Amino acid sequence: MDHKCTFGTRPAIDIHMLNEIIFREVKHFRNYKIYRPNFGAIPVSTKFYARHDQIQDESPEQTQQVESYGQRVAQSRAQGPKNMYASPATEAMVYGWYDTPLVPFNRNDKRFYFPKRESSHTKVEIIILMSNPPGAKPKAPPPPAPKEKKGKSK
Repeated sequence: MDHKCTFGTRPAIDIHMLNEIIFREVKHFRNYKIYRPNFGAIPVSTKFYARHDQIQDESPEQTQQVESYGQRVAQSRAQGPKNMYASPATEAMVYGWYDTPLVPFNRNDKRFYFPKRESSHTKVEIIILMSNPPGAKPKAPPPPAPKEKKGKSK
């Protein structure tokens, strides 16, 4: 074995071998410049999910069945969970399920009804809203101050 170290350089390529490789690769390629679809051709296989392959005439009974089914679905969607269940099915439903209090109370009676007027969170929110009102236009930044030239001053 008298192979010498080439330090990363490749041996020379035989031009005839390269031409033969390129010829065999390109032999089966054909470049079409213009492609026109043939809309009159029938596809090899039909698609079971394609609507144009499934067109059938419906009888009036089938049409009426489909319409009544659509109405029943819309009616069941319009009902809320209170119409579907006798009691809350999940813990999240409990919060909105009972909308009337067990014991009626007067909101003007300060002994039983004392909501917080302010909290630290609402105070911060009010400060933010007052400094940035939602409908106000943003202020334009002030123009930059003129820079003084370095060097000789008169």
